[in-house]
Amino acid sequence: MKYWRGVKVLVTGGAGFIGSYLVEQLVEAGAQVRVADNLATGKLENLKSVKQEIEFLELDLRDFQQSLQACQGQEFVFNLAAKITGIHYSQQHQAEMFETNMMLQQLPLRAALQQGVSQFCQVSSACVYPADAIVPTPESEGSRGTPEPANAGYGWAKRMGENLAAYYAEETDMQVVVARPFNAYGLRDHFDIQTSHVIPALIKKVIDGYDPVEVWGSGNQTRVFVHAYDFAKGIRLLAENYDQPDPINIGHDHETSIRDLIGAIQEIAGVSKNIFYNIEKPEGYARRAADTKRLKQITEFVPSVSLKEGLIEMIEWYRSKVQYSTAS
Repeated sequence: MKYWRGVKVLVTGGAGFIGSYLVEQLVEAGAQVRVADNLATGKLENLKSVKQEIEFLELDLRDFQQSLQACQGQEFVFNLAAKITGIHYSQQHQAEMFETNMMLQQLPLRAALQQGVSQFCQVSSACVYPADAIVPTPESEGSRGTPEPANAGYGWAKRMGENLAAYYAEETDMQVVVARPFNAYGLRDHFDIQTSHVIPALIKKVIDGYDPVEVWGSGNQTRVFVHAYDFAKGIRLLAENYDQPDPINIGHDHETSIRDLIGAIQEIAGVSKNIFYNIEKPEGYARRAADTKRLKQITEFVPSVSLKEGLIEMIEWYRSKVQYSTAS
């Protein structure tokens, strides 16, 4: 990883559950890392292993002057700053999801250009894809139709962010790459049922003793789950090996149904509760899986953490947290 040795790198959203893994990898590779995060969902605890080796700025990147401050003196920017929530919150707050995520893409891009940043990685989302996308989904589907309705505000913002990044690449000297990741999960995610992703939400319900455990939708919908460590690795490898602004999927094509997911969580946790599949609630995409031919051509990326390993890690951690809280 000599590519990063001595390079001044800004990671926005770097205290988040994905960004923090990227920060750790960049520090290990010898980069001079600055993190900018407003700590709305990120945590300094996520950076404890590298806190003596990084510069941390608590900033709100929706303010242009603060974006300028973050980008000053940097050579490479990984823009992971985003407002990301579960499907329930996203569906009820489409305007907020669109506006906030547009600002968190637009302002760091503009600030990076003004501050002379030479390379920029815009992190997008698989939520740009239409509900009827081909599965496994190639990158070309990201410009067809409209994003899946339940996450439309977020999906449209990410589409527009991709387009804006491409315009910057075409019209300026700044080199831009665009990563389009699929469902990420991991130990440092948050476990608030109202705003969290499906895996931490279900783990919380199971460990906290919900009975029945409510699952949104039929349970037949499928997803591909990428551990945050692998997600960060994929983004880093893409930045090292590619220099064009056309989006590249980060993920894999091994689909897991939500029905199988909740079964695996209960089995690993040693818990057996009734499951209530609430078909009156939105379930999002019927299927979601990544076509990663282009990613493998560019990086030879292969995920290293299996879903079972990741679930064991998360369940053991959350259970220890609950036991600690109870004891306290």
